[in-house]
Amino acid sequence: MKRNVLFLSVFMILLLNVSCAKPDYKKITDDFIKKTTQARDYSVRSVEDTHSADWKAVIVYVKENTANVPVIFFVSRDGKSVVPNSMVFSDNKPIFDKRFEPELGRIDFKPADKDRFVFNPSGKKLVYMFFDPDCPYCKKAKEKLNTYSGEYRVVLKYFPLEQIHPGATRKAIEEEAAWLKKSRKDISKEADALKEAKRMVEEDIAEAQKAGINGVPAYVMEDGTLKQGLF
Repeated sequence: MKRNVLFLSVFMILLLNVSCAKPDYKKITDDFIKKTTQARDYSVRSVEDTHSADWKAVIVYVKENTANVPVIFFVSRDGKSVVPNSMVFSDNKPIFDKRFEPELGRIDFKPADKDRFVFNPSGKKLVYMFFDPDCPYCKKAKEKLNTYSGEYRVVLKYFPLEQIHPGATRKAIEEEAAWLKKSRKDISKEADALKEAKRMVEEDIAEAQKAGINGVPAYVMEDGTLKQGLF
C-alpha cells in the first residue's frame, strides 16, 4: 500500500513538472519557419522578454547575400501562437521596442587610403566611412565626428548616391578638391585639384561597389567587417 502511495506521489510530481514545463521558444520558432517559409539559411539566436507577460520575442537572423538580417518572431507564453516579422501591441503600445542591426559580414577590402581626410587621426582602430554629401544621416555622423576623440580613426570615402541625390557626385568632387588644395603642396591650381578629386571619388565609388555597399553612411572596419550606425 505504502509503495503504491509513494509511486502515485512520484507520478503526480513528474506529471506536474511536465505540465508546467517552460515552452522551448527557440524550437517552436524553428519549427514554424521550416513549416511556413522557404528559408533555410538562418539561425535562431535568442529569446527576449517583452513588455507583456503573454509574449516572448525570438530573434532570428536570416542570411541574405553576405549579410545576416534580424527578424523578430513573437511567441505566446504557452507556445501555441507565433506572430512572424510583425509587431504585437498591448494597450495600443508595442510590446517590444528593442532594435537589432543587420550583421553585414566581411569583405576582402584593400582600400587606397592615401590622401584621404581622416577624422580623429590619433585613434588606434581604423575604420573607413563611406559618405554621401547630400545624405542627412551622413551629415549627422559627420557632425559627431568633428568633435570625436574615441578609439577609431575614421578615413572618409565618398559614395554619392546619384540616383537618390542628383548632383551629389559633383558636390563630392568639389569637397575633395577643396580639401586637396589645402592639404597637398603639389596641388595649387583649381583644374588640377578637380582632376585629382574626380579620380579619388571614382576610386572610392569603385571600392564601395566592389564591397556591395548600397547605403550610407556605411563603415568598413580594418578587418573587412561591414557596419552600420557606428557614429
